[in-house]
Amino acid sequence: MKNIEELCTSCHRSTAFGTGLFVNRVPSMSDTESGYMCAECMTMECDRCDKPIELDEDYTPDEGQTRLHYECLTPEEIKILEYVLVWRED
Repeated sequence: MKNIEELCTSCHRSTAFGTGLFVNRVPSMSDTESGYMCAECMTMECDRCDKPIELDEDYTPDEGQTRLHYECLTPEEIKILEYVLVWRED
């Protein structure tokens, strides 16, 4: 396995301090390389609108089966989310 150090294991851009990709980088390993993955490469597509969802901005109203933007949640899903968030604060 080759250590590519500060490079993203997906896009191979530098994730070093000062590049703008240092914040939110995550250690990453593939079959052939180890290094980091930048936040841009960790985005995923929304299952309802197909636009990319930023890192840690996805919602899973059905226990992880679908990943959605907040804007793509139905009014019922938003009520459930708000209930769960209030319940967790107590």
